[in-house]
Amino acid sequence: MIADIAIGGLIFLYAGWMLVRHIRKSTKGACASCSLSDGCSSCHANMKNQ
Repeated sequence: MIADIAIGGLIFLYAGWMLVRHIRKSTKGACASCSLSDGCSSCHANMKNQ
């Protein structure tokens, strides 16, 4: 019983963390939150056009 509650709590904590992470990344914009933003040619082209 306690193990079930602990596992359920971990699942909800992980889901909450993923939600927070998604919201933080979405507020940065597409290229700013991309892991390839430093080496991506399309990100640099988009920044030059703005």
